[in-house]
Amino acid sequence: MNLRPYWQYYKDLFPFIAGFAIVGSFATNLFWGFVIFCTMALFFGFLGFHVFKKKEYYFYYNLGLTKWKLFMASFVLNLLVGVPLYTILLTFFYFFFGGFTST
Repeated sequence: MNLRPYWQYYKDLFPFIAGFAIVGSFATNLFWGFVIFCTMALFFGFLGFHVFKKKEYYFYYNLGLTKWKLFMASFVLNLLVGVPLYTILLTFFYFFFGGFTST
């Protein structure tokens, strides 16, 4: 199984995901920003890709990948990227800004 198309799709989604997650982190705290990054931001990334890069779906259809397969692979990749990113970000805030509470 070739993972390159899934990774390419996730790289195309990531600017939409990161943008929504950063806005969500500023609106809430760091913990809820992480939850938004791993769950809701993916839906907005999927919507952003659908609106702005809709014609690129033909590339994935030609490879035999449906939107559902792409979405599920992106969800798994988002968790694999999100957990280490969250721990690094949490460590950064703890070391540079002192005690950190998520409430």
